[in-house]
Amino acid sequence: MKKMFVGPEPPPVEPDGEAIHFDEDGFTRSSHLIRTMGWRQSWRWDEITAFGFAFSPAMFPDPWFGDYMESQWFFTVKGETGPENIYFDVEWLDIDSLPPVLLEHMPGLDLEVLRRGLAAAAVGFHNYEGAGRWIGWQRAKPRKRSRTAKVPTRPKAAKRPSQAK
Repeated sequence: MKKMFVGPEPPPVEPDGEAIHFDEDGFTRSSHLIRTMGWRQSWRWDEITAFGFAFSPAMFPDPWFGDYMESQWFFTVKGETGPENIYFDVEWLDIDSLPPVLLEHMPGLDLEVLRRGLAAAAVGFHNYEGAGRWIGWQRAKPRKRSRTAKVPTRPKAAKRPSQAK
């Protein structure tokens, strides 16, 4: 009965697995390692400055296939020391059915830019020439206030009586 009204329960997260969640508050990435290390797991929407796709050489070679390329989504967020990229596996998002809350908080998201990155990755995990980063959304940077230079004005000198005509 419960499954009829609530739906199926999500599968349990594997001990070394990762969970991604989007809601009205923001984005959460969690895993056993992240929790154990005490790393930050959640970011508010206003802290996210960019969203994109990366296709790059994997950090560690595969024992059977050697070097290969890795596909990842990423968010750029405001970190304590500057911009920080939060990467997560490409399997977590489907370009054709992105979470509505993600689309709502990223107006103007350019799906075609992201599709170009996905197309490069679709060539295969040995497509080293296809490496790159495709940013589909970036928060507009606030305009810097222009400073008007204060030019000291000299008071007009009073004419001396001897100079007056």
